[in-house]
Amino acid sequence: MDKKFLAIGVVAIIIAAAAVAVIMMNSGDKEPEITGLSVVGRVNSEGSGILLAEKEDPAAYITPTDEKPGLGAAYVYNETEKIYYVFNVEQWGGKVFATPGAATIQHVQLMDLAAMMHLKFVSYTEGSALSTDTLYYVAGVPSFAEFQNKEKTAPLAGFIIWEAQYSVGITNGYKPLALTNDLFDGHTCCIIGASNKYLSKDANTLMAFFDVYIKAVDKINVALADTSSEDYKTLIAIAKARVSMPDGMTDDEKMATIVEALYNVTYLYADDSSGSLDNLKADIAELAESLYDAKQINRSAQDLGFSSYDQLAQKFVDDTFMKKALSGQFTPLSAKKTINVAAISGDIHQIALWFAKDTGMFEQANLNIEVFSQNNGPAVYGLLSNGEADIGFLGAPPMTIRCMNAEDIHA
Repeated sequence: MDKKFLAIGVVAIIIAAAAVAVIMMNSGDKEPEITGLSVVGRVNSEGSGILLAEKEDPAAYITPTDEKPGLGAAYVYNETEKIYYVFNVEQWGGKVFATPGAATIQHVQLMDLAAMMHLKFVSYTEGSALSTDTLYYVAGVPSFAEFQNKEKTAPLAGFIIWEAQYSVGITNGYKPLALTNDLFDGHTCCIIGASNKYLSKDANTLMAFFDVYIKAVDKINVALADTSSEDYKTLIAIAKARVSMPDGMTDDEKMATIVEALYNVTYLYADDSSGSLDNLKADIAELAESLYDAKQINRSAQDLGFSSYDQLAQKFVDDTFMKKALSGQFTPLSAKKTINVAAISGDIHQIALWFAKDTGMFEQANLNIEVFSQNNGPAVYGLLSNGEADIGFLGAPPMTIRCMNAEDIHA
């Protein structure tokens, strides 16, 4: 064949191939949109409690003992304290307790206690008869003030709620039954969730946020160990301004409540100073499986394309950004960046966020933090899910439940 003719043929093929490529590029072929959510940090462990109404007797509900209960007893063992908390099932049966919301960690913990006592766990309907084989709940009560209002229409025996609302109740004459610290030793509480789209687009900004947040958590923990420090005074002042408390409380009552609440919470950013979230991954795996078994989640790990709940948690919990922030593997911001943060309003669990914001720590790092306050964790998830918030501070259960049900975790 003529070489000149062959060359012309090759050029024609190349031009045709390029034309096909252009047509394909113009035919709507785009990179798939990044969706889903991830857990990227811790906020705290522990920090909630069960209150009893004034007419109730705490000793009738739970008996602490250092002796292992006999066969058939309903109890919780606290490894740290070496104490058994024995539950009087007859006292719990037929009682109604309030929770902040059906997907909140406090609600899930009350559900777990009901299961431990072999009691049914059922939503209370006003005016309905109460059965002694059932523990009833009224969900959607996020504050002590609302608990008092709900008492007018429901025969509430108690309330499981986060700090500082638990300590507010004690200040107002209600009776402490137990801290969740006692009944769920070292349990995972609030976490930091983020949109995967945001993580892909603004990872450096998130790491700059974490750099400040870590320093705020460290400052708080040092301040709590040194009550004579200026940071301690600042922490108390910020907590008094930011934590929801009833209007009728005196300044002294608010002060005592804040102090009590702060020491009932363990403030964290990760499992340890390396930034690892391996323990959180194990907690999330166990939580996801138990919530699926309890029918709180309607899609299993396998339904979502994972071989196990451990594999799901490995994908869902990402400690890359926290580790890089701790090791300085990010670029300090030279221009102002805004992060939209969803957080639970009036919650002392998340006080490190407010400490960093109110003391100007974020501003000094060129971060403008817009906080969208929500009533509970499921509401925080809603803002993360619809893109109104870049990151969110919420409980591990609502994040896990909502993400699995909405298929926000991708294999």
